[in-house]
Amino acid sequence: MAESDKRPRSVPPPSQDDDETGMWSPLPPGRPRPAPPPGSNPERPQWHHRPLAPGELRRIPDLIRDSLSLIGRRWRPFGEFVLIGVAGYLVAFVMLFLGLNALFGGKFFSKISELTDPTGGTVFDFEAWLRSFDVTPTTTAIVLLFAFAFLCCLGFLVQDIAISRMALDDLRGRPTHFGDTLTASVRRMPKVFGLSVLIGLVMGLAGCGLGVLLLLLAEPLGIVWMLAYLAAIVVFFPLLAIYFVMAYVEPRIPSPRRWWRLIRGRKAAIWGRVMLLGFAANIVGLGLGAGLGALPLPALYGDLFINAVIFPLIFVLGAVFHLLIYADLLTREESASAEIESLG
Repeated sequence: MAESDKRPRSVPPPSQDDDETGMWSPLPPGRPRPAPPPGSNPERPQWHHRPLAPGELRRIPDLIRDSLSLIGRRWRPFGEFVLIGVAGYLVAFVMLFLGLNALFGGKFFSKISELTDPTGGTVFDFEAWLRSFDVTPTTTAIVLLFAFAFLCCLGFLVQDIAISRMALDDLRGRPTHFGDTLTASVRRMPKVFGLSVLIGLVMGLAGCGLGVLLLLLAEPLGIVWMLAYLAAIVVFFPLLAIYFVMAYVEPRIPSPRRWWRLIRGRKAAIWGRVMLLGFAANIVGLGLGAGLGALPLPALYGDLFINAVIFPLIFVLGAVFHLLIYADLLTREESASAEIESLG
């Protein structure tokens, strides 16, 4: 064999997007797992807490601390992704304002200005103010409002995908590249967006659509169905956070069976962690909303500030938080794969 053939092959750069080819692995392709230090768990990165068994989830304090630590390591690219999400959101809000102005016959901005006068007084009869709007659903208004919804989802969806992928590269110990991660995220975005729409349609038709039909046929049965549907949403919607992380970072959109197998035995723990983060985010949002509501500004502008500045930062924490839960769950599959390879 020639001397040149004995040299190790170069590993493809981690930025290459292998979404549609090959088997996904939590380790970089072609790179052996480094030998762990004595007494450590080889299935986990070296965090400042006790080693975890395969599939075991971090304790909530450790999960929060590790999420903040990862964000601290990657704050610069994460901040750039946030700016992309905020830019999409602000463009979307321009579409919203223009759409509302067209919907209300060109009087939206003048009506908003009536909410606050230069002396700091407020409108006393708010219901009369709402009734004063003259709704004219033109084609322009409808198109602009749909553009608002699409662009709003687009910016934050790309942000979430990019942050999740870069956070996973950080856990793998792979070098991260802003441009390559962004390109891969934009390529994955249409599939995830379509998946979101599909899940929303299925949930809407199965829940609200069937509930309304049952209400028309038999009111008690419809009420029972709607209550059961709301309970199912509360139980299963937080678990979907892990499914979307899988859709963000894995080579292909995962099947529901694989998602269900991954979260098996950990559903209650996942639900509690996701709900805790969502509850804390809502408390922060409500607190900021109450504080801005005391200022002499229209509520719409206060909401715009919160959504454009505060919520993107909360979404960063949520993306990393959910990614770490997914990484913990994945170690069970890694352990099983390692056992199968050793038996083979």
